Amino acid sequence: MKKAVTIQSIAEALHLSRNTVSKALNGQYVPEKTRELVLRKAQEMNYKSLSTLNLDSSGKKYRILLVSAKPLNNISFYISLISSIETYCFERNYELFQYIFNNRKNSFARLSAYIKELHVDGIVAFECFDRDFITKLLKLELPVCFHDFAHTTQTFGQNHDIICTNDEQAISGYVKRLHKMYQVSRFSFVGDNRHCHSFRKRYTGMLLGLRNAKIYHNPIEDINLSEEQFDYGNTEALLNEIKKLKELPEVFICCNDFVARNVCMALKTMNIEIPDQALVVGFDNAAESYSLSPTLTTFSLNKQFLGAEILRTLISRIEDKSIPSRLITISTDLIIRESTKK
Repeated sequence: MKKAVTIQSIAEALHLSRNTVSKALNGQYVPEKTRELVLRKAQEMNYKSLSTLNLDSSGKKYRILLVSAKPLNNISFYISLISSIETYCFERNYELFQYIFNNRKNSFARLSAYIKELHVDGIVAFECFDRDFITKLLKLELPVCFHDFAHTTQTFGQNHDIICTNDEQAISGYVKRLHKMYQVSRFSFVGDNRHCHSFRKRYTGMLLGLRNAKIYHNPIEDINLSEEQFDYGNTEALLNEIKKLKELPEVFICCNDFVARNVCMALKTMNIEIPDQALVVGFDNAAESYSLSPTLTTFSLNKQFLGAEILRTLISRIEDKSIPSRLITISTDLIIRESTKK
């Protein structure tokens, strides 16, 4: 009689722990490569429960729409994130579609018709921070999972979830740490902190860290211009804003790595040495962070896990629309590089 394939036998075949294999087979977090390895081996060994794993409870193949307010394929942060979402959907035979919505070029009625034509089951929203757009999107009464969200205290009802990172805690701890290590007290936030939820949390995280370190901060020391009126990608314009500051900040906390890169370029133009004369911190661990010289201190997010978590959250809401709206935060890892190493 042929011996039954068990979680233990799969673990032994892969030289992994039984706990790791069990997590991979039951949809709990393990590194994406490990999960793929376990699933392949389980299929190869004809594990009897494989057909019930990593599928929704009904076995239905869902149709998922990615909606974004801008093209994502040229934003380094999103390349691996979108790839992980595509992999997740491919493995489960979900159908995945993408739609770029621009208020200047598209009417919402066109998007609504597209959603109806595709018989979409759920929506993933990226870079969608316009409050009017969010309201209209949720009125379609489809499950929506937002990656990041508008900076607002307004409530938008039910049938949606928001996934973001724990930026406030992450940056507040590092601000206090930098003060203790180097006795720095002049901090400046660079970026529009009203642009979205994550930028606002990064800003309030800096303020919290300064407050915990008993350091007074004047908002005029920040470069906090609206993204609609100021181009943070324009190094010369950023240089002029830095020169307007009463004193050169000792630490620049930037809303993301893209802005941090341009801050570094502006400081170099001013012959300001990084990190000896100014420290620079970014977010996202994008390509800009490790291609710079000096390399950039940043906060890294496991984008493979994030992509899978967005889909898992959305599917759970598709299956049970009565779930209260959720705000889910994911931890980040601090990566200390040359831009903060005196």
